[in-house]
Amino acid sequence: MHFRAAALLAANLCLASAAHAATPTEVVARHVESMKVGKLQPIMDDYSADTVVVTPEGLVAGQTPAKGPGVYSGQARASRVFATLTDKDHHAGIKAMETRIEPVGPDSVILHWVQNKGQPSQVSGKDVFIVRNDKIEFQTIMVD
Repeated sequence: MHFRAAALLAANLCLASAAHAATPTEVVARHVESMKVGKLQPIMDDYSADTVVVTPEGLVAGQTPAKGPGVYSGQARASRVFATLTDKDHHAGIKAMETRIEPVGPDSVILHWVQNKGQPSQVSGKDVFIVRNDKIEFQTIMVD
């Protein structure tokens, strides 16, 4: 009888943890770690199919420099942004990036980041994320 009760309890605990949705902070923290590793597929796994990513003027996505802010609708188009940010010319800054995640609502966070801190090439900014159902639905990248 004790074995059966223990088995039911274990099954219920497994179901409860499988049903746990990650918080927006957890999703963005996972995104940052994937960015630092530089593997595109794990990065894109955190985005919804219809995500929207807005980039600042001048961010190169694919082969064309952006003129004005870029708006990338859908996961396939957004992946061009992250392919650029994790390429050989940009990944060192991403890998060493210092971050702080600030929850600002039930489905939103601000990621504060600094690359190359204390060096002449230092750059910093903020990304605003909207996260629902464990997926990033919207992100805007802002450079200070």
